Amino acid sequence: MILADTATFSAALKTQFIGPIRDELWKGKVLLFGGDDSNPEGFQGIKRSAEGVNFVGNEFRIPIKTKRNQAVGFRFENETLPAASSSEYTYIQDQMRYAYGALTITGQLLEASVKNEGAFRSAFKAEMEDPTESSRLDHNRAAWGDSTGKLANVASNATSGATTVTLDTTVSFRGGEIIDFTTSAGTVVSAAHEVTGVDRVNKRITVAPALAANVTARTHFPVRASVSSTTSVPNNSLNREINGLENIISDSGTLHGINPNNYGEWKSYVRTGVGGLTETVLRNAKDGVGFESGVDLDSSDFIWITTRGARSRYADTLIAYRRFTEANGTKLNGGFRALEFDGDYIFTDDHCKPGNVYGIHMRKLMWIEGTDWEWMDRDGNVLSKIPGKDAYQATLYKYMNLGTTSRKSHLRLSGVTDDDR
Repeated sequence: MILADTATFSAALKTQFIGPIRDELWKGKVLLFGGDDSNPEGFQGIKRSAEGVNFVGNEFRIPIKTKRNQAVGFRFENETLPAASSSEYTYIQDQMRYAYGALTITGQLLEASVKNEGAFRSAFKAEMEDPTESSRLDHNRAAWGDSTGKLANVASNATSGATTVTLDTTVSFRGGEIIDFTTSAGTVVSAAHEVTGVDRVNKRITVAPALAANVTARTHFPVRASVSSTTSVPNNSLNREINGLENIISDSGTLHGINPNNYGEWKSYVRTGVGGLTETVLRNAKDGVGFESGVDLDSSDFIWITTRGARSRYADTLIAYRRFTEANGTKLNGGFRALEFDGDYIFTDDHCKPGNVYGIHMRKLMWIEGTDWEWMDRDGNVLSKIPGKDAYQATLYKYMNLGTTSRKSHLRLSGVTDDDR
């Protein structure tokens, strides 16, 4: 196989490489895993889309019931029967979101396919690892967010020229991210910084170059950006990200166009200031959701997700009562391991903010997918020549959003005793 010409290489990208890339983009991430029906009794993840989804322009719409038909009751003989009524419906609707990942392929790498196919495959695999891993982490991080793109809150003021910034959490950072510091209104005060260090003990990040302006606590925050971003022409993810658990599983705020002040059932169970995580806390929360929603939570569809620290502290309570003996937990579909509580799996995810535990009914969450991950090739070419360079660019894209059809089927516990990060 000779791939030196761009047309043949483009075809190979679409037929030989897109499958493995898609497989890599969910591995090890509970929220990204889904659609595995091979084991009906096991963990299947979040379903892909849902019945009744309509796409209208750049939005999706799903009809949901907002009021149950209550034309029921008991009567004496020959009395007037309950007046006929009907259920009430509305639409949940939201915008699709668009995720991208780009990589550069040099002319030399293309030429290497002529000389040695095996060496070429190894080199191309290495080229793909970074953008694939970065996309996987960023996609998962966004699935925990609130759709604004905020990575953390600035915790204390930092002056122009500073190279370190203190945040309220560092869970969104692994190092190497490009970020802007911005306001919620979209004003960028300092642009295109690379995160060169992460201090999890003191919750600080180191950035390069130094800040171009003062960054203020509770006013400015970091978002993912491009190296081409500037204060005058921003190129970042602010208000462009998918819905995440932070705004989906909440007892306030409009979601999918529905205001919980108008529809009281459009709220999740939220308990703050929990403290120590115990079986009683988990059971009371789950029972409350089950009672209010009427949804069967005693199935493999309901899971818990929290941090490593909160899970470890909970596991310690089980060990104390000799209820937990297997150190690695139960192994599930997709290679995941989890503890169990009342038959429900307890997962961990490193993008979960410290002090939080989420209870999720997986069949009530869905990935609304306009596309799977694909190569951008609408002009017929996966590869586009980079002007002035012996190199080509290939771009991955996916159109999607994360949504729920029943906000009250999920819960959130905060203020849980945890190891701070």
